Amino acid sequence: MKIVTTEFNPNDSLFVSSYGFEDISKNAHWGKGSRDFYILHYVLSGEGTFNNRIVSSGQGFLISPKIIHEYHSSIHNPWNYFWVIFGGTQAKTVCEHFISADTNNIFNFDFKPELLSLSDSILSEENPMNATKALGYFLLLLSYHEKKRNLTGNRYVEEAKKYMSIHFYRNLSIKEVADTIGISDRYLYNLFIKHEGFAPKQYLNQLKLHRAQSMLKNASCSISEVAISIGFPDVLTFSRFFSKHMGLSPTAYQKKYSTFSQG
Repeated sequence: MKIVTTEFNPNDSLFVSSYGFEDISKNAHWGKGSRDFYILHYVLSGEGTFNNRIVSSGQGFLISPKIIHEYHSSIHNPWNYFWVIFGGTQAKTVCEHFISADTNNIFNFDFKPELLSLSDSILSEENPMNATKALGYFLLLLSYHEKKRNLTGNRYVEEAKKYMSIHFYRNLSIKEVADTIGISDRYLYNLFIKHEGFAPKQYLNQLKLHRAQSMLKNASCSISEVAISIGFPDVLTFSRFFSKHMGLSPTAYQKKYSTFSQG
């Protein structure tokens, strides 16, 4: 068994208290009982049971605070596993977002090479580990779950909308959005039509228009500043875009709706 504890603060919104690796069969058992923190186990080889359900290499299980549980290594094919103990007010949200566990709190993972490399780095750290570094490792571990999520249907749409909402201030193309989430721009178009009833370009345009309207209502913003802020290289191109969709020029809109003109 190898354990690395951390200098965690229990009042932090998210913290890691320890990491570990278990390769001694007689120690790879626990319960029945409960713990105070969340614990993730990743089975790297062999198999065992978690709450009387078989868990094999390439699977893991999530233990929640205060919940009675037990786990036991197989006698004939004992398991090795990597584990992390964590907590904080954001821990439950993190689990819900990143860990795709079933109703028995068992999940699959397909990033064993990355996990082995990460665990080697973690277990070679000074003990106790700096709390910030420990959290950094944990976030990297969660990113492996994020990268391996299977996006289907309107999940792609939500990912695309999220990306556009962050990057609409650039001269953003729908192809870039589609490439980022791993599908073709044509497939993204079809998904938007199916699930939203409009094209992804329309969604992007609306993001730009809403920001432009908000900025134009502030009389201190120049038309040039507004144009640059939503991804247009010059005032003329922005003015044509805005006039086409709003029915009046940016200057006219600002004159009519700005807080200065209303005051």
